[in-house]
Amino acid sequence: MKKSVLFTILLILPMFFAFRSMAGLENHIKGGFYIKLGPVFPVGKFAMVQKNLLIWGPKNLPAPTLSYLPARTGAAMDLGFLIYFGPSFVHHILRAGIDATFISIWINPTRPDSSGTRTNYYYYFVGQKFGPVISVNPVEHLIFDVSYKINANISYHFDQWNYLSDSQYNKYGYNLTYQELNLNIRYRVILVSFQYNFGKLPYNNIDTTRPKQVIETNTFRILIGLKF
Repeated sequence: MKKSVLFTILLILPMFFAFRSMAGLENHIKGGFYIKLGPVFPVGKFAMVQKNLLIWGPKNLPAPTLSYLPARTGAAMDLGFLIYFGPSFVHHILRAGIDATFISIWINPTRPDSSGTRTNYYYYFVGQKFGPVISVNPVEHLIFDVSYKINANISYHFDQWNYLSDSQYNKYGYNLTYQELNLNIRYRVILVSFQYNFGKLPYNNIDTTRPKQVIETNTFRILIGLKF
């Protein structure tokens, strides 16, 4: 059975490439700007209350244990550019390049705390994402982009659920090694993007002398947009 399947694949692939070559299809995989918008779904611990372990700063300061409220579904926007190196290959089916997201913004509101009253709090993020992309054009104007990107993000949390004074909150943080796995499905100028973003955000008010409160901020996103 396995041999027959392998034989069938080996028989069909050369015929497929020959058909594309005879058809004289042009290169549809071209660089250009894109914009994407859509919902952001919190995944794992980001959707739950996170009580942080103590992480000591360089001055050996005692770190308060803060509880971060669970994130709810939010929204995101990506604005970037697909940059390709050299021509497409394998009869214009494949092309490699860089997926450069110059501006990435997303917001997640929080769920209510145990009293059910604190709901108007948010996680804000802004950053950039860069990484390799391989694009596949099996037929006509249908293109699949698969990319892996490293993200640099700055985050602000409007408030945190705890019983300490406001002066002790760590509201700002940044992460330069956040990561993303991305799949675009494109047809002409329309695209749908499926993204899994993962990493941890150390909140320390961007001050290395302060103790860090580290939370997981993993998300899954379905973005719809245009590629010009």
